[in-house]
Amino acid sequence: MRRLSQRLSLTAVAAWPLLAAATVRCPPEYGEKSAGFWALGFCVLGMFVLIGVAIPIAAIRITRGRRVAWTLAACAPMLGLWLAGLLVFVEFFTLRC
Repeated sequence: MRRLSQRLSLTAVAAWPLLAAATVRCPPEYGEKSAGFWALGFCVLGMFVLIGVAIPIAAIRITRGRRVAWTLAACAPMLGLWLAGLLVFVEFFTLRC
């Protein structure tokens, strides 16, 4: 466990310059992003959120609320979809010049 902690610490220290580079502003020649671009980005994010919410709802309807384990198990893919949607939004819409 200690070695894992040391490796993670070294990785975080090595990645520190990359984190600083991620906050660099876009060059002025790229200009502002259009409203349509932002609308598409928020639609993609909303789609991931809605599909994520639909998974536990479907689990409740399929099991008719009798099996709590299935409902709780459906929360893992829901959170995974939310995280994936957030990562897609940040990578392709927020951090793009």
